[in-house]
Amino acid sequence: MSVELQTPDYYDQFRCLAAACPHSCCTGWEVVIDAASAASYAAVPGPLGDKLRRCLTKADGETCFCLTAERRCPFLEESGLCEIHRKLGEEYTSVVCREHPRFVTDFGPLREISLSAACPAVRDLLLGSEAPLTFPMGKTPDPAAMPESLFAPLRQCRDLGLGILRNRILPLNRRLAWLLLFANEVQALLDSDAAEGLPELCELYAWEPELPELSGKSNFNRDALSLLMQLEMLEPDWPALLRAAALDDAVPEVPETVLERMACYWFFRYFLRSVFDGDALTPAQMTVFSVLAVRRLSGRIGPGEALRRFCREIEHCPENLNALRDAFCSDPRFALVPFFTALQTQN
Repeated sequence: MSVELQTPDYYDQFRCLAAACPHSCCTGWEVVIDAASAASYAAVPGPLGDKLRRCLTKADGETCFCLTAERRCPFLEESGLCEIHRKLGEEYTSVVCREHPRFVTDFGPLREISLSAACPAVRDLLLGSEAPLTFPMGKTPDPAAMPESLFAPLRQCRDLGLGILRNRILPLNRRLAWLLLFANEVQALLDSDAAEGLPELCELYAWEPELPELSGKSNFNRDALSLLMQLEMLEPDWPALLRAAALDDAVPEVPETVLERMACYWFFRYFLRSVFDGDALTPAQMTVFSVLAVRRLSGRIGPGEALRRFCREIEHCPENLNALRDAFCSDPRFALVPFFTALQTQN
């Protein structure tokens, strides 16, 4: 049996913008160099080989290229092209350079590849359609491994979650609340070692449940932006942008089709990892938190740029992702009630 391959429906359309990219992934981030690439640099002759070896350094236990004073990869030429790729070929670039902006996760019988919306080309593909975002299936030649015990029922849960998000009969905020209620019930079954009840739960939540009716003012948006300000920062202007957005009183008008596609993007990427850690609620919270944060930032820089900036700051930093997960688990400002209150007061 071969491994199934699942990707966003725009996956095959992706092409790196290379020199035409307005926000190169070769700036701001240290370029991690895998052991095989570092070893190959030892044999590169001439001035380029000398430069390769001179630029290698250690940071946080990893081998990487140290950035220039302008926070650029030392091999990013003024033309916007990679000197290593141009002179030696793609095979001499590091694994992270060859794979970016892809996120690859293997689940035994299934391999998923998503594309980071921190990349302008991916962002434009994601937001370039009003159609519901889908995730078609393909095949790889690799042999399938045995799945984790929770794989099949949680995959069914994710399919339902994506269906909830794409149910355009309802306003998006109601769909997001529905998703949170469903994920909370999934989590309750996982915590009770009752995963055998997940298929029946999916049948129950295929129809919109009664949503909680809450009253009171929500400070969720400001709390969310405050939390983001406590995380590690990549770009120096990010804190000022967060502070400015926190001062806005009105909720920015963003088309629901745009926010829906963002929500599907995040839910697809994060939810099925619950197969490994048993955490089904946090990915749903991450989905809703991200939608609300990007919508708030859209009032300052527009939805496309807000999405790109948010993903750049959050999705490529494990420390930031872990900090958000910890907040969802322990900070009362990000328990379910504040989420529901925010969704009911932002219609």
